[in-house]
Amino acid sequence: MPGSTAILRGATAAAAAVALALAGCGSDKSSEPSITYSVAIPVRSFPARQQLAEHVRLRIDVKNEGSRTIPNVAATILTGGVDVQAFGSALGDKGLASHSRPVWIVDDGPLSGDSAYANTWSLGAIAPGKTRSFTWSVVPVKAGRYTLRYSLTGSTTGRSPLRLTDGGAARGSFNVTVSGKPAQVRVTPDGRIVSVAQ
Repeated sequence: MPGSTAILRGATAAAAAVALALAGCGSDKSSEPSITYSVAIPVRSFPARQQLAEHVRLRIDVKNEGSRTIPNVAATILTGGVDVQAFGSALGDKGLASHSRPVWIVDDGPLSGDSAYANTWSLGAIAPGKTRSFTWSVVPVKAGRYTLRYSLTGSTTGRSPLRLTDGGAARGSFNVTVSGKPAQVRVTPDGRIVSVAQ
């Protein structure tokens, strides 16, 4: 399943992803010019209240508001620190090989968006006036309150920063409460599985 392998990668790869996507420390960035691109985020959605085992969707749309093509739009997802895997939370036990555990399991990630980095997905170039949509289908597996943060860049090397039209950084966050009570569902006569209002 696209994106599902990202949740299983180690903390070292996660740290590398953040360093590359947020700080611009790519291994081969000398050939890429450092250019800032103007974008808008017309759609950003993730349910503020969720339940265990409920299928939910995170969506972030990126529109190129400038006159130049963005080389390779990338989204980095963080729930904890730089050594915490995407869609995960930090563990207090420093003796463990991994410093995080999943809060959400990724069923599907952005189509053809997997990258070499644990927390980062990329969707290719965006022509002026065009939009790319990052969409993850995830399932909460750990109750609690979380802040999921995202950061957008114009390439996985970090040398193509994205700025909103007001000059702010192309990043944001969602505050989410995951209830410990599993979602109630039912099967409709036509075979669909739907949530039951509680």
